[in-house]
Amino acid sequence: MSIENTQHPDSIRTTAFLGYATGETDHLIAEQEHRGQQQLVHSDRLPSRVHEFNGSDAEFEALGFKFGEPDPKDSLFRPATLPDGWTKTGSDHDMWSYVIDHLGRRRVAVFYKAAFYDRRAFMRLITLDGYVYDCQQKGVDVVTDDTWATPAAVAEAATLHAKNCQARVEEWTQLAADRGTSPDLERYATEYAEQRDAFAAIAAQHTTA
Repeated sequence: MSIENTQHPDSIRTTAFLGYATGETDHLIAEQEHRGQQQLVHSDRLPSRVHEFNGSDAEFEALGFKFGEPDPKDSLFRPATLPDGWTKTGSDHDMWSYVIDHLGRRRVAVFYKAAFYDRRAFMRLITLDGYVYDCQQKGVDVVTDDTWATPAAVAEAATLHAKNCQARVEEWTQLAADRGTSPDLERYATEYAEQRDAFAAIAAQHTTA
């Protein structure tokens, strides 16, 4: 499946005409963004731009990605071959898709806004810290391996998250002491305490003797 260039003059004219004729421009743009996600997921393309703070072509290639040159008709994207066993999938947000590895873990986040008035795309590697955080938030088990999410690395990441949560607990507790307690302040402190304990449990689970 190809990815429609929604900024091509023909596409813009069609969207503008339908929006004017139906009065449903917002709905048409929403459909455009949903279509864009589906086209991206089912294409052999990935964004040409790698987010400058989360990866580089060299880091992607070290994982087994292979890239072609940006498409001369649509430089936003380029041909891409994924590592063996990895796949692309959409999400419940039309602007975010993911590359899933052979163990079912999100390894790459892909942003694509297909709306004709602000069309852009980039991708970034998901860090191990981000993966561990996401697992805790979703209440799912961390899946380890021998290279990326090793038990030791997972324990280290979870310990750091637990320390950060403890710092937030102390901040909210101090704020309550300074301003007087309130349901909101108590709730925030409790939520961070629960996250701290959850991360500590993950760290303990993956700490090797």
